[in-house]
Amino acid sequence: MIVAETEQGRGILGVIVGYSPQGIETETDIEDRKNFLRTIGYKL
Repeated sequence: MIVAETEQGRGILGVIVGYSPQGIETETDIEDRKNFLRTIGYKL
């Protein structure tokens, strides 16, 4: 995380995730992700 501080206060400038994308989602991957989100109660 990159944080800046001025007289007005502090703020986050950015976050470094650290991992590159592993590939492109296939139709099956998309369906699996949506099913998982529904299972945990996330509304699409």
